[in-house]
Amino acid sequence: MMAETSCYRVDCYGMRQIYHAGGFGRLIYSEGEYYHYSSTPVDSYKGWRIGMPPLWYPTHSTAYYIGVTGKRFTSVSCVGISAGFDAYKPGANRYDNHFTDEVALFETSEGGSSRMLMCKGIQGLIVERGRVFGERGWMDDTEYHGAMKDIPDITRPSLPPGMPAGGHGGSHGHLSNEFITSILEDRQPLVNIFEALAMTVPGVVAHQSALKNGEKLKIPQYG
Repeated sequence: MMAETSCYRVDCYGMRQIYHAGGFGRLIYSEGEYYHYSSTPVDSYKGWRIGMPPLWYPTHSTAYYIGVTGKRFTSVSCVGISAGFDAYKPGANRYDNHFTDEVALFETSEGGSSRMLMCKGIQGLIVERGRVFGERGWMDDTEYHGAMKDIPDITRPSLPPGMPAGGHGGSHGHLSNEFITSILEDRQPLVNIFEALAMTVPGVVAHQSALKNGEKLKIPQYG
């Protein structure tokens, strides 16, 4: 499950319920944004974060399409930007990466487009958020705008007694609950191996595109 939190945020949960109830129809466009200003490196186990290509860590963003629809990204064109931080200068990191920010435009398997980004260079901004825009409606945060009148309940289910909601928009408790109950119920969790690949591999390919000046690249599919 990658401990990926965005799928369990209150807005992403609501978008997923409305999408599967038909309230958006086909998504024409969607956005996922992960901003984490880091002018100095954020420490990590064996320093894995230091200098890492931004869209190698895409899931806080890509969850706002994959985690809403269960559909896939099929191709990508990406632009990489450098904010000039020391950890991204030539020879300063193990990845030989100088991009602090990457903005990708994906094609989707339902014939739409999706802009996903991970940016470390925007002064002071640390947030994860997304929006979805479909043929029958759209959603920004938790408010639905569209043609569907009988809107499903988009309130996240209550957590078991004594389990705190935790951080990342109260997603920690819901992620933990899904992990535990999927084992007890002998079922696949929301983020299984295929959804994890679908949220992660597109970011790896997006970075390859950025290294090739935005060349459009196909994304492999794994189920």
